[in-house]
Amino acid sequence: MWIRNLSKGGGLIMTYRCTAACAHCLYKSSPNRESAYMEERVLRKLLRKAVSLGCRSFHIGGGEPFLDPDALVRVIRVIREEGVGIDYLETNGFWYQDPDSAALLLERILDAGCHTLMVSLCPFHIPFVPLYKVEGAMAAAQRVGMEYFLWQEQYYRELSDLDNRKTHSLEELSERFGPNYIIQAAARFGLWVNGRALQTLNPYLEHKTATEIIETNPVGCQELTRTGHFHLDLYGNYVPPGCVGFALDHRCLGEELSEQYPLYRLLVEEGIRGLYEHAQKHHGFTPRPDGYVSKCDLCYSIRKALMDGMIGLEGTIPYPELGPLEFYRLD
Repeated sequence: MWIRNLSKGGGLIMTYRCTAACAHCLYKSSPNRESAYMEERVLRKLLRKAVSLGCRSFHIGGGEPFLDPDALVRVIRVIREEGVGIDYLETNGFWYQDPDSAALLLERILDAGCHTLMVSLCPFHIPFVPLYKVEGAMAAAQRVGMEYFLWQEQYYRELSDLDNRKTHSLEELSERFGPNYIIQAAARFGLWVNGRALQTLNPYLEHKTATEIIETNPVGCQELTRTGHFHLDLYGNYVPPGCVGFALDHRCLGEELSEQYPLYRLLVEEGIRGLYEHAQKHHGFTPRPDGYVSKCDLCYSIRKALMDGMIGLEGTIPYPELGPLEFYRLD
């Protein structure tokens, strides 16, 4: 057993569906993901388990939480009823249409018990959400007396030089700011190079063979046991910080995990070498000839190969710690 306690704050994934498919998204959220949203009964179980292990507050995210405003309001009320704090509510601001309707929506959020709004802005969001919507969402928050902040504000000056009524592709940004803009912007962001960011940044980063990566990462992956920025999702899963594509049943937190989750155990105890040798021995895994940018890249490639080769006719997942299924099936 490796997860005995949780950090004081975590995140709640209301839905994996989003109006955007951002190139840096850790969870590969997009309009193609399932439209399911966090249910009250699941939420109460998650909150009570988290509180029992030391968590006292959550931020609310996704996907895009504002895709179902009524459900979002219910979620906020349940969180407050359970005596749990809300740090902030994430959004890309897609819902902004005009000042009055935006203010009415945020008044509902504020009245339900959420007092801080985080609005996303960066080069990876602006291909999907024009700046005027981001600015409008912040103005609406100010109008109703709601605290707010921009994530990440460091990009505002350069992106505000563009037409704020339009979206702007990554190609357009590279033409405007230089061919290295995307990799430089990612470095400034401090991205976890995982999820969709692996695909986006792969061409810019140095590749090494699987053997080289294994030799330079000889110990277990302790990242899987850290809880500094954990999430709980709408399916009742615990998602380790940054280690996307793993989904541990929240009911197992604080309990023995080694037998139930064999791949998770291999990675914690033996690291990427253990997973690699297991995949070769039992599933005939063959590494990519062009190599990988990191152990996370190799790890994801192995897990994806296992999922692609072993999904049953009814869509069953061969290893219970891997999920959600859409994470492996959709880009």
